[in-house]
Amino acid sequence: MAKKSGGGVFIGGLGFGIAAGVALGTLVIAPNLPEGSHAQLAIAQKDLAASKELAEINGAQAASADGLIGDLAASVVKDTLKDKAVLIMHTEDADATDLSRVSELLGKAGAEITGDIALKDKFLSKDGADSLKSIVANTLPAGAKLSTDSLDPGTHAGEALGAALTMDPESGDPKAAAEDRKLLLSALADADFISFDEDTISPADSLVIITGDSDGLAKKDDSESDTPTSSFAAQTLAKFAAALDRADGAVVLAGRVHTAADTGVIGLLRKDAEAQGVSTVDSLSREWARLATVLAVKEQLKGGHGAYGAASSAEAVAPAPDGATPSVPAEEQPSAEQNAPEQNTAEENTAEENTAEQNTADQSGSEQES
Repeated sequence: MAKKSGGGVFIGGLGFGIAAGVALGTLVIAPNLPEGSHAQLAIAQKDLAASKELAEINGAQAASADGLIGDLAASVVKDTLKDKAVLIMHTEDADATDLSRVSELLGKAGAEITGDIALKDKFLSKDGADSLKSIVANTLPAGAKLSTDSLDPGTHAGEALGAALTMDPESGDPKAAAEDRKLLLSALADADFISFDEDTISPADSLVIITGDSDGLAKKDDSESDTPTSSFAAQTLAKFAAALDRADGAVVLAGRVHTAADTGVIGLLRKDAEAQGVSTVDSLSREWARLATVLAVKEQLKGGHGAYGAASSAEAVAPAPDGATPSVPAEEQPSAEQNAPEQNTAEENTAEENTAEQNTADQSGSEQES
């Protein structure tokens, strides 16, 4: 997939930005122009009206196209995740519609939803970091290990929950015993780090994390640098997702478009060489992105991953669904298909050689007669 160049976030309301620029020129600059500027003012006002109209048209067309995709999404994903178990996690700022729509599409795809865990703000906060690490260390499932190189709470929480909530890809069995899983989840819930409905959580083949629209930019209180830096919450969520993925979590993290900013959680994951196994989807407010999230789960379970959405850091809008038939290079085609053209060519060459020999013989005969 061709990767788009550049950084930052592409936002569909670009037309509104153009309109705002024209308005600025009209209302701020134009009044200071010398006499005789009425013509320029009229042109600026006309451009403003045209920009507003174009923005409205683009918005209406995008909404119509997105609605059509929403209508078709269920048929596109039907049975693509049949017999697969998927566990959903979401942050507190996740949009309820995004969450319910992704859950619905996962169900349409045939996936078994094994639970929904809410990651509380405390889970991602600097104030709760030490307590989170302590609970994780004291309730770690048997056989699981915590990194000694990365000591941050996101990594340790991801390693612990990854062991508790995932399947062994070789055997298909849960990695952790049921009592170990319950101990860890209960301890985190009692400390108000997570919440979930009692007795609804079971391990899964893939983990989907739904987040909101935060650009992850650290507040001045959190950073002494004038250079834009990521908030503690964005960094923690990114490291958590990466650690889950290393624990065979087949992780897909999806959020709205601003999360793909350089300081946002998706932006952080996309530029981290060690987190490339996590699939990311931005622009989750759109139906096509919700569809892309489900297709990304399918891709993960087949060993693939990618960065999808509308941001410039995305590789493509969505993973390619089944049905496309790419051309096969000749060296990869079945031998029968390779030989057929060669046989035809050989037959044509033989015919040409016979004709040439006959022509030579005829010429020789003519010379002898003369």
